[in-house]
Amino acid sequence: MTAPETVLSVIVASCNQLNAMKFTLLSLKDQAPDLPWELIVVESSDDPDSAQFLSGYQTSGQMQTIHPEDEPGRTRARNLGAQAACGRFLVFLDPGLIVGPQWWKSLVSTLEQDAETGAVAGKILVSDGRIDHAGQALLKWETADGPRLSGRSIFAGKDAADAGPARNLQVAAVAGEGLMVRAAAFFAVGGFHEGLGRLYNQLKPLAEAEPAGLDLCLRLGDRGWKCVYRAESIMTRVRMPEAPGHEAAPRLKARQDDEALLNRNWLGKAEPDFIVSAAQETRPAPTGLIRPYVEPVLRLDMPGPMLHPADNRRQPDASVIILTHNALDFTRRCADSLLKHTDLRHELIFVDNGSTDGTPAYLAELAAADSRTMALFNPTNTGFATGCNQGLARARGRHLVLLNNDTVVTAGWLEQLITAAEANPRAGLLGPVTNNISGMQKLSSVDYDTESLTGLADFARDQAARFKDRTDRTLRLTGFCLLIKRELLARIGGLDERFGLGNYEDNDYCLRAHLAGFESHIVRGLFVHHFGSATFQAAAIRYEEQILDQWEIFKRKWGLAEALPFNAAVDLSALLGADFDPRLHFHPLPAVETERKLTLEARG
Repeated sequence: MTAPETVLSVIVASCNQLNAMKFTLLSLKDQAPDLPWELIVVESSDDPDSAQFLSGYQTSGQMQTIHPEDEPGRTRARNLGAQAACGRFLVFLDPGLIVGPQWWKSLVSTLEQDAETGAVAGKILVSDGRIDHAGQALLKWETADGPRLSGRSIFAGKDAADAGPARNLQVAAVAGEGLMVRAAAFFAVGGFHEGLGRLYNQLKPLAEAEPAGLDLCLRLGDRGWKCVYRAESIMTRVRMPEAPGHEAAPRLKARQDDEALLNRNWLGKAEPDFIVSAAQETRPAPTGLIRPYVEPVLRLDMPGPMLHPADNRRQPDASVIILTHNALDFTRRCADSLLKHTDLRHELIFVDNGSTDGTPAYLAELAAADSRTMALFNPTNTGFATGCNQGLARARGRHLVLLNNDTVVTAGWLEQLITAAEANPRAGLLGPVTNNISGMQKLSSVDYDTESLTGLADFARDQAARFKDRTDRTLRLTGFCLLIKRELLARIGGLDERFGLGNYEDNDYCLRAHLAGFESHIVRGLFVHHFGSATFQAAAIRYEEQILDQWEIFKRKWGLAEALPFNAAVDLSALLGADFDPRLHFHPLPAVETERKLTLEARG
């Protein structure tokens, strides 16, 4: 019998904080999550009393203790705990936090029900019942020495019974010392910045944001994830004496270093919630993120969910990512069909892989002329998987669609794809049928001219009417047109870049999706024309040789017999019956900071 998947990993990083750690772990024992969970304690001291306490501590979840060889500092210790974690969600509890009844329930529920939320935290009180944390705001201070940023807890110092802290909010950041984060999102942004918040038991003013948590949330927000404050979850902070060796001067220096690093990373980049003038007058910034948090609801008159209807800066329903490498004529036909048949609720992201035939200039012109369109430019051909991952990293849509540049779409194509995705909640991947592809998505014949495309619109319309609402489950979808749900992206990450220029990265992705518990569906009523292999031809790559090389990579990755010939029948039963292992099967997306250097965003 297969053991239940670990849902939650609780990580406690401690160093010479035995008394504070006792408060946290004993409260955790009393208020243990009612789901499969584990506890990871990273103890960086060699205190025998701490070792004795941990050896006798027992809890309902699996427990492991990590003793780093050196003293890594608090944020690196947190990251070490995360690297050892198996849960889909990670929660970081600083020693001295006492968790309340059902503290975990609304936090887990938020991450499970809202695929766009990356981090969530609850209410943190101090011992006299005042608010220490109810979400955080980002402030920009106008000072004589120039502007600076800082994070401040909302409602800090207010009574916990006040109406304000009782409201759930979408915020710029949440407290790092009691934060729950989607594991895939955490690893995708690189975890905590290990140059911030390094000291243990670093006392801070009541309203001040914990620097490593603030930075993590800003990086999550930069990648399109939301941060949410849930008032139903309650923790209490117990103030304990300073750890030995953390005298006033080192603490002050560490605080100044944190402030300098945060401002170096985020000043001019992160949009503040409030602006504080030199006269200490505070005014709301027009770009602020703080707003009531509304759980996602499904509107029956729309093809997809509408999130936060009061938000007039609504994110696109879908992001379509088109990779290009030369083949400009094909790219033009694809782009023309997209602009004609993709409405303004969606965004188009072109990623060019070092084209030399005029494609970059065409895409720059396209991005400047159309508000839906963004273009990213690589100086060389980085390969299909890498280019797609760059687009996925910048995408903001609820659904992500990879589309080859040698395709042509017709009226209603994306709405059909999204409707099928919403109608099949267990599906993580969906793709259309076509004229030119391998596998079950290829139609045996088509009734239109595949060169001039005369009759394509009528054929696609007839296909939609004939197979309305029909999807067929499959194990394999090809990447020429592939919808990826954001919750799947969060679970397994992007394409595996070891597959280089192209081929088998889509087979690999479908297999990883299956192991993670998601289905793949063919949308029988959606037809997308595919010319086929245009990019390989434009790059003068011999397709037959390329696919054989990729087959060897695929075999090595998945442990298939080295002698297994190409196109041979493969018994995947052993692989399909395995469990999803994030260490093997999750591939993080590239940092957006890197992609921004490659980006031309010319919007009308």
